[in-house]
Amino acid sequence: MTYEAFLNGLEQSMKAKSTQEEHIRRVQVLKNNGVRLDGFACRTEGHREQPTVYVNQFYREEIGGEELEELAESVLKLQRDNLLSGTEDFESLMDYRRVKRRIYYRLVSREKNRELLAGVPWIPWMDLALVFYMKLPGKIVRRATALIHRSHMEKWGLTAAELYRTAHENMPDLGVKLIAMSEFLGQEESECPESGMYILNSRQGEYGAAVFADPRVQRRCAMELGGSYYVLPSSVHEMILLPERTGLDRQELDSLVREVNALCVGPEDLLSDHAYFYHAGDGVVNF
Repeated sequence: MTYEAFLNGLEQSMKAKSTQEEHIRRVQVLKNNGVRLDGFACRTEGHREQPTVYVNQFYREEIGGEELEELAESVLKLQRDNLLSGTEDFESLMDYRRVKRRIYYRLVSREKNRELLAGVPWIPWMDLALVFYMKLPGKIVRRATALIHRSHMEKWGLTAAELYRTAHENMPDLGVKLIAMSEFLGQEESECPESGMYILNSRQGEYGAAVFADPRVQRRCAMELGGSYYVLPSSVHEMILLPERTGLDRQELDSLVREVNALCVGPEDLLSDHAYFYHAGDGVVNF
């Protein structure tokens, strides 16, 4: 079965199983690094929210009709389970006074996200970009987030700089985790040797690379590592820090980043293809 036949068959099955109040439509959403995900949104009469489920990961060439039927039921159930009990919670997502404490930023590639950045507020950071998102209440979808678009910014009457200030104030709520690579990998020796690497991310891990954009975190890492250090963008979720005293060549580190990106990082999680350097003396990051 081709991918298009898979989408068509799933759409037909979902529509056949839906009620008169449910309206199913296929959607394609632009994600990080130009990745596009296919899914289905369900609009139910009496509700303004439209729960969307992405289905790319379920496709296999050998998938059969029976599996499509089961998948259609699962997608519909997930959409129904995520309907709000009323309109109040949905409306609150549009009320800046109620969501401002749940606004944060994350780092993305500026080069790979030109189309995405055209529709969202963002702030430049090095050769990357800080974009903003809000964490949705757990009673809607557990640990779900929503990217903030220009339409949100205009509705709230805010500039990108004002959104940055709000997100910057909230970022400490995510926490910071800095641990030795050996501990991260679960090795017996948890103490990082003098030449070892450290993993930096947030307590939750998701989009954790963005914590490094905070100068307070940069200084804290310098104190922990004992001076200046290199920063290797492992993914949008974490950074790898390496003390300068290891004496590794900068070109070797850039090559290492590109190699890891090619072998270990998914297209949507790529951040940068080179290392950065934090100079502890003047508190400056460069690349």
